[in-house]
Amino acid sequence: MSPQIAQAQFYYNGRGPMNIRWQQIKSPHYKLIYPDYYVPTAVALAGFMDSIAPGITHGFTRKPQRLPIVLHTENLYSNGEVVWAPKRMELMTTAPAGDIYADPWLKQLAVHESRHIVQLSSLRSGVTRVASWLFGQAGTCVGMLVVPKWFLEGDATMAETQFSEFGRALQPSFTVGMRALFAADSTFVSMKSDKWIAGSYRTYIPGIYEYGYQMVAAGERYHGPEMWGRTVEYAGKWPIFIVPLRIYLKRHYGEHLSDLSRKALGDLYEHWKPYAAEADNYPTLTAPQDRRSGFTTYSDPLWGPQGILATKTDYNTPVRFVTIDTAANAERTLQWIAPPSSRPVRAGNTLWWTEFKPHPVWEYKTYSVVRSLDLATGKRRIYGRWQANYFVTPLTVGGRDFIATVSPDSLGGSDLVLHDAADFRETDRLRFDRLTTLHGLAWDEATRTLAFIALGERGMHLRRTSVSEAGRLMPAEDITAPSMVTVSGLTADGNGHLYFSSIQSGKDEIHTIDLLSPERTERRLTTSRFGAYSPSAAGSGKEGSVLFTTYTADGYLVASAQTGADATQDTVRWSRLPKNLLNIPAPSWNVQKMSALPMEDTATTHKVRRYGKGLRWFNVHSWAPVAADVDDLLNSSERELNIGFGASLFFQSVMGDSYGSATYGRLHGDDWLQASWTYAGLPVQITAGVEYGGGKQGVYIPVNDYIAGVRVPESLKNYLHVQGSIAVPLNFSGGSHYRLLQPSFTVTHYNSLLYDPDEARFAKGYQKYQASLWWSDNRRASVRSIVPRLGYALRADAAGAFNDRFGMLYSLYARGYLPGLMRNHSITLRAAGMCQTEAELGFTQKPLFPRGAYNGWAAKYYGAAAVDYTFPLCYPDGGINGLIYLKRIWLNLFGDYSRGAYFAAGGSTRNRDIWSYGGDIAFEVNAVGSTSPATVKFTLASPSNDKFYFGVGLSMDF
Repeated sequence: MSPQIAQAQFYYNGRGPMNIRWQQIKSPHYKLIYPDYYVPTAVALAGFMDSIAPGITHGFTRKPQRLPIVLHTENLYSNGEVVWAPKRMELMTTAPAGDIYADPWLKQLAVHESRHIVQLSSLRSGVTRVASWLFGQAGTCVGMLVVPKWFLEGDATMAETQFSEFGRALQPSFTVGMRALFAADSTFVSMKSDKWIAGSYRTYIPGIYEYGYQMVAAGERYHGPEMWGRTVEYAGKWPIFIVPLRIYLKRHYGEHLSDLSRKALGDLYEHWKPYAAEADNYPTLTAPQDRRSGFTTYSDPLWGPQGILATKTDYNTPVRFVTIDTAANAERTLQWIAPPSSRPVRAGNTLWWTEFKPHPVWEYKTYSVVRSLDLATGKRRIYGRWQANYFVTPLTVGGRDFIATVSPDSLGGSDLVLHDAADFRETDRLRFDRLTTLHGLAWDEATRTLAFIALGERGMHLRRTSVSEAGRLMPAEDITAPSMVTVSGLTADGNGHLYFSSIQSGKDEIHTIDLLSPERTERRLTTSRFGAYSPSAAGSGKEGSVLFTTYTADGYLVASAQTGADATQDTVRWSRLPKNLLNIPAPSWNVQKMSALPMEDTATTHKVRRYGKGLRWFNVHSWAPVAADVDDLLNSSERELNIGFGASLFFQSVMGDSYGSATYGRLHGDDWLQASWTYAGLPVQITAGVEYGGGKQGVYIPVNDYIAGVRVPESLKNYLHVQGSIAVPLNFSGGSHYRLLQPSFTVTHYNSLLYDPDEARFAKGYQKYQASLWWSDNRRASVRSIVPRLGYALRADAAGAFNDRFGMLYSLYARGYLPGLMRNHSITLRAAGMCQTEAELGFTQKPLFPRGAYNGWAAKYYGAAAVDYTFPLCYPDGGINGLIYLKRIWLNLFGDYSRGAYFAAGGSTRNRDIWSYGGDIAFEVNAVGSTSPATVKFTLASPSNDKFYFGVGLSMDF
């Protein structure tokens, strides 16, 4: 008696804070939507996008469509995406703390995502265009399904690289995974494209960006700049061929896609072979992990009181801090954490780091909080709970303790902030030119230098400031000149030396600068086979050496190198560009470089206007000439999809704060109407829905009256229910835990007939209400985990009706996750209890019921329990290339039991024990080159009170 109205919500990432006032800039190419305080940067970005418009279509003939571009300025998860239903581009404008090359973040992002618009616009021809007439914006997905994701991301990465002097794909870190993989086993050169796309649970496979770029670049080298544009347009015309891209390549270029892949990767293998033959000039301090752990990453190593401290992840275990005893070749977990948002540091006996923390309500507002761990006592603290801080750096000046951090400003740049260590109160803030971002911070005690990595319009370089005893930051000055050489991982030893990773030599290597020398000579300390990263100055008793991580095919290992003058591999001289050793030159697009296109807030003449969200709540973006009962597919035990003649409309605002659908047609031989709408622009989410037809109204007859001969009337009206609900989803995640709280309240009207024995007739309609409270707390899972190994959830419900003929129903539900017998095995325990006050009519809903069993009685008292054991069976890593790739097979064995006192005639109850047992077998697959896996699950259950149950389920990750 609690049917749910199906929600037709398209791709949705979240909502921004409700108090933001939005403005827009309209041009022939785009509609830029941004917060009103972001005007200077939005105007500058508009001018930049106008500048790249002529070159961004390179190789394509179709004009890009005009899309809304939404700038999310308070989300620290730096990213961007182009979505086609409803069509829009979303840019998370805050620059990442690390993993960035020497061009401003907003420029990188705008070029990459603008190229996606070009790609998807080129699909709108032939069959895909017809599909867009039939299905609206969702019709474009027909073409997107047959264009491999490796091309979309590889081509966008190519655009990024072509618009830069030394861009993303030229960075040594971009190719390091493929270089190490080929050096370890040359047979990977012939690996099928599906494995590059889907990856593997066995070992690390570089993804669609790396593979895609190399394929796109090779295609242009072999066949010219128009090759991919023509191929994608053909795929859009003929998606019915399933693999049109492969067909076009063979028909017009005489080349199988697999041959192109082998040739492209073979060229790379030969080009990289001499560089992979170089030996590391330093020892590693950790050994590769057991192969069963999969790819292992040690990062940001530090000398600690009892060995080396490092952040560690592997495929079997989530991220944590570990202490490594290199002498005993042993390690122990120090602290389970969230992935740090910037590198950790140690000051005395305290470990400091920053991590992302979500806003409890708004998905598009996040924080980066400062955390500390006392290594002696284990005491933990958190600072700046509602702030954004990176690169926490403790320092002492004149006996006074401070904490320096990097904080994103409100216009897309960064500030350097100084806090009093006692209460984290801000004492000073150093501001920089707009769009200048900071990507590292280090304190050197000997020279009283607070050094940082600055990235601006002129490139990337090292700068410095100093701190007064009064807690003031002095004006900044340059240490090195700006260039396109990427530097990262800045640290200091406190004795006048800075250490960092630089790509100046053509690979990521460890460099040092002596701040005490007038020349500030820069020296390279390492020569690596693949790359050296994240240096850390040595601790007490370890002077003269530096810790860092080095890349291998098995992961990142901890290594050390000497720092004296005799350890110098090279004396570095400034150059605008690094050496380009590892890249086969790609044909030039002959476009202007990002560095030659300044972002100025006077660079656009387009009008700035207010953007009204409320006027666009019901933005109809897709439709279909059918009526489909999605509710039956999602919620009924038969899992039947009923389709009939009709019409369906889908709407969703560009901001994601309003979405819904409406469907009308003929189903089950009756007229059928379903509509729903959700408004999520407030902390309280409001949902309204209606369903009419598709069956007849329900009928309720008390047991005694049914025995006395009362029967269902012959003439029944169409089924109707109207539902309204409010919910407050709250996210309290932090550290190693995901924590969610959601109170909700739902009221539903049914037009059911209720027999009244006093009146000897049927009364029409009743209203049901239900209040729920949900809480869950799960620990972060590993890559290979199917369900969390640790966690729990609780739910409490109270349901009743605005009709005294129904009783009240109260229920409690609990779920717990525990580790299984082996790695990545999990035990799920569930239990529930329910009671219902005695009345003429009762509710049949239950919080937990044996799978596959009949569930149609109302219970006065009810209890149930279930146990599941979930484990991976195998990782096949194979299939039919281009069609289906089988990544993992897993099993779940279960047993369910319930006991209830069910209402019976004469006010009595009847006890029933019901149980079932069975299992699920699930196949995790990637179909037609998709990067998003789908899980097809087959359920077999043997219930005690019904026939053998067989079910099929489908779930997809996006």
